[in-house]
Parts: sequence; structure tokens; C-alpha cells
Amino acid sequence: MPPAPIGNHAMRLLTPSPKSRALLAPLVLLLLGTALGSPCLAQESGTHKRTLKSNDKERQFLLHIPRNYKKAVKKESAPLVIMLHGRTSNGAMAASRYYGWKELSEKEGFVAVFPTALGSPTSWEGAWRGKKTNDSVFLSDLIDLMLEELKIDENRVFMTGHSSGGFMSFSFAASNADKVAAIAPVAGLVMDKSKPSLPVSLISFHGMADSIVPYGTSRWGTPTAMESAELFAKHNGCKAAERVELNKGKVHLDTWIKGKKETEVHFYSIEGGSHGWPQGGSKSVAATELIWEFFEAHPRKPDGKKGK
Repeated sequence: MPPAPIGNHAMRLLTPSPKSRALLAPLVLLLLGTALGSPCLAQESGTHKRTLKSNDKERQFLLHIPRNYKKAVKKESAPLVIMLHGRTSNGAMAASRYYGWKELSEKEGFVAVFPTALGSPTSWEGAWRGKKTNDSVFLSDLIDLMLEELKIDENRVFMTGHSSGGFMSFSFAASNADKVAAIAPVAGLVMDKSKPSLPVSLISFHGMADSIVPYGTSRWGTPTAMESAELFAKHNGCKAAERVELNKGKVHLDTWIKGKKETEVHFYSIEGGSHGWPQGGSKSVAATELIWEFFEAHPRKPDGKKGK
């Protein structure tokens, strides 16, 4: 039996008036923007899945805004930390508690971004198995987007990364030294001897028992872990290294100081350390906390200098 026809009076009740449509329009746009990952809610606290078109490719990243962001940026712009995952991983894994960057973001008030590399398996182009995917362009575009959408201090933009992401951090600093104040590779190496156009401070970590990216020898004809740090110290014009023994000699810290624009290089060699992210304890160091302390101390000042 067919349904009864809807009368004219009922149709008028079901059809929104021009005034109702005007009131509903902003809500529809907001919901549509949320569904499409639009920057409409870019400044809301929490972790947001985002996309960015770079070099005709749709790139993905997670954006984490700390709870106190809106209140804090009334006084000063926020720092930005970009965390690059390792090979076969992704931005979501880089944002996990294993690394602790989201948790530290909430405590310290910086904005954290976790991009995802292309490929299957995923890998950054700056790494030993990375393909040409224009990742440097993507990361540069990503920084520009954050500066546009959020209240970010362009003199406190930092990059860190693990393994493939560590390689990419070195590579990005060489090609885009004007975009980052300091970098922090973990288990990464300099893939070539490209010199950053500007001094860039460096803090890096490497396990001396790393079987994936060996500490003292190179499978790919690249500089070793120590040589990678030395190259940056040389580029920065730092003074000769000084060594400090930590954790009863289980961790060796080499530092090069008084570089151009007040740059420094800190390199942690961890005896018995593997390819993982240093988590602290009696035989290691807590990399995430040390990296943030280093970043805080090495911004780029408006006149191009670095350091407080």
C-alpha cells in the first residue's frame, strides 16, 4: 500500500525557512570542515589528523595542540617540535607514549607535529633506503602551514627523528637551515657532507651496540655517528670537543661549544645501547627530556643569533 501523500501544510513544516537556513549554514560548514580535516579547528587542543598537499601529493600528519595553548600564546608565540618516525613506522606511532612527545607537549606548552613518510614500507628520503619523495619540500611546506595557522615562534622551530627520521633531520637541516633552530637525530647519520647554509645547533644520540645503524662503521659510505656530530661542529665553527662521563661511564657526552651564532653540538654515545629510543635508567639517558632542554636553550633570535 503506497504511503499517504504529504499535504501542503506538512511540506511547509518540513521545509526550513530562509532564517532557519541562515542559522544552519555555519553549523553545516563547521561539520563539513571537521569531516574533511579542515584547519577550522586547528587551534583547538588535542590531537588532530590532518593532510597537506605538497608537490601534488596528499601528505598526512598528526597535529597536537596542548591544553594551555590559547592561554599561553596571549603572552608569547609557542615553540614547534616536529618528530619524524623511523622506517616502516608512521606519525601515529611517533606520537605514542614510547617517545613521550605528546605528554611533554602538555607539560611544556609546545606544539608537536608528527608527519608520515611515503612508501611501502614508509621511509624518509634523507635515509639510506629513502626514495626521492620530496620530503624536504613537504616538511618545509608543513612548517609554513603551522606558521600560518597557529601562533608559532619562527625562531623556535625544532626537528627530531628516530632512525630514518634521524637521517632526515640531518638532511633537512642541510637543505633548509633557515627553517630550524636546532635538530635532534636519534640513531641517524649524515648521508652526505652537504653543509647547512646557516649554523644549526645539534643534539644527537647513538647506541654503541646498534646493529641496524652501526655506531662506529658505515654500511653505506656515510660518516659514522661520531663523524656526523663532528661535521656539524665543524660547519658551526665550534671549539674542540670536551667529554663528560655519565651514569658511571655508561654514557659518554661529547660537547662542542661557542660556535657561530652561539650554536652548540652535544653527542651522547650509549655503551650497550641498541637501535631504540633512549628511555633513561642507570645505563642510558632519557632522550626526549634532554632534547627538549637543549631545544629550549637554543632558539634562533630575531637577529639570526642562537642561544639565550
